[in-house]
Amino acid sequence: MTEFRGVVIAEGLDDPTVINELSVYKAEITKDGMAIDYEGHFGRWHAYYVRCSKDDINQVQSHMRKGWYAHFWKGDKIIVVFNDLQFELARDDRSTWRDAVAHGISQGIPRDELDFSTD
Repeated sequence: MTEFRGVVIAEGLDDPTVINELSVYKAEITKDGMAIDYEGHFGRWHAYYVRCSKDDINQVQSHMRKGWYAHFWKGDKIIVVFNDLQFELARDDRSTWRDAVAHGISQGIPRDELDFSTD
C-alpha cells in the first residue's frame, strides 16, 4: 500500500538501488557543488520523490548513511529517518521538530537543510 509520499536523496544511501523498489513520481538533479561526503567531496544530489508504505520507509532507513536523512509525509504526519533513528513530527507544529533537527545537527547536517519540506 502506498500511503506516504517522500523525498530520498540517492547519495544518502549505501545502496541507492533501493529506490527502484519505490514508486518514483518525480526526480531532480541539483547543480554541482553539493557536499556528498565528510571528506570534502562535492557533486550533484539525485533527489527522488516517491510514494511508499511504512515498510518501504523502514527499508530506506536500513540503507541510510550517517549524516543524511529522508523524510516522508501523509496528512499532518511527517516521518524523518536517519541511519539510527526515526522521528514522527506534526507538519504544522514546529515544536515537534526539535528532536529531529537536533539529531540532524549532531550528525553534521547543516541546520538550513533540516526543513523537511512537503509538497
